[in-house]
Amino acid sequence: MRKLLINLMTSLVAVAVFLLVAEALFWLVSPPPKPPFPKGMFEIVPGGWRMVPGFTGLTDNRADFHGKLVTADDAGRRIVPTAPATADHTLWLLGDSQTFGHGLSDDETWANKLQEHLNSQNRSLKVVNLAVPAINVDQYIARIRQMNPEIQPGDQVLVGLSWNDIVTPQQVRRETIQVVDGYLVNSNVGQSRETVERRVALYNATGLILPPLQDLKTTLEFLSNTSALMHFVYPRAKAIYYRYRTVRALDQIMAAKVPEANFYLLAEIQKIVHDRGASFTVLSLPDKIFFEDPAYAIYSVNGRDFPQQNYPGYVIAPLCKKFEIRCLDSFDILHQHQNDPVAYAGDGHYNPRGAQVIAQWLSTQLAPAP
Repeated sequence: MRKLLINLMTSLVAVAVFLLVAEALFWLVSPPPKPPFPKGMFEIVPGGWRMVPGFTGLTDNRADFHGKLVTADDAGRRIVPTAPATADHTLWLLGDSQTFGHGLSDDETWANKLQEHLNSQNRSLKVVNLAVPAINVDQYIARIRQMNPEIQPGDQVLVGLSWNDIVTPQQVRRETIQVVDGYLVNSNVGQSRETVERRVALYNATGLILPPLQDLKTTLEFLSNTSALMHFVYPRAKAIYYRYRTVRALDQIMAAKVPEANFYLLAEIQKIVHDRGASFTVLSLPDKIFFEDPAYAIYSVNGRDFPQQNYPGYVIAPLCKKFEIRCLDSFDILHQHQNDPVAYAGDGHYNPRGAQVIAQWLSTQLAPAP
């Protein structure tokens, strides 16, 4: 028995040493990304969260982008540097991180690049970026109700619709999102404020993030953003899992008609906008797992799970028709430029080139001036 215990302890020590050495080597070669948002960037407001008014800071995820300037105006809206002080009409942008310009400096966002094209076309249209990372359609309608009096006849409202927006159920529990010591923190349901504060204190002291242990997927994703070894292993393990899984959460989401429920909210936003005499458009902004062929092959298991490569467009096209909403789809232009590339390799959000491609194309698709 003693010999067995000694062998067991020796094996455990050997495994621990191997993992430590592997972790150190991977940190030297390819460190994991870190939380990109600086302290004090967001605040909780009725209906969700926004940037702190007047905020200026740098975002850096250590892997794909570094030192990207992010600033907010006095209303907590992301600055569009080339926007004119005044214009005949306003283009209001609603959306999540893809519209906000996650991983991009103020001047690199597609909102700002679009403004540059509008300026060159002598169009008196001012772009206002209301997008905020990690929000969804139920928060877009809260935001449009708040700033409804600002919308004027002849204005345009455009919602940048990401894959998360399409498949996220309404009224996701917002109490899981808190601002603690200046950080936007995702916690599991029922976790006390004191527990969250201890997690933040640990991060401030060591840079280590303890994952919210709400489910295995969330835990593994957090670990992949903390451990270099896990960051290398997790995407490959996930690809294997996708290949052999027999049950998909997406099937349940589609059966529950989650996309249709979200379009009911978009239709309500359209009504609010039309009542103000403005036009309304939904812009599909697909993730790289769809428009990059190698990523699509992995995540769709060669078309088994997503039978259409432009699956977001396939899902929303009939809903756009049903709810009589004007929809634009950036899939084709992104797919054409996939090898530029137009998205960050690890982070997945649009990179500066992607923002340029979207802005140039979108400038030709916007409704003409009234």
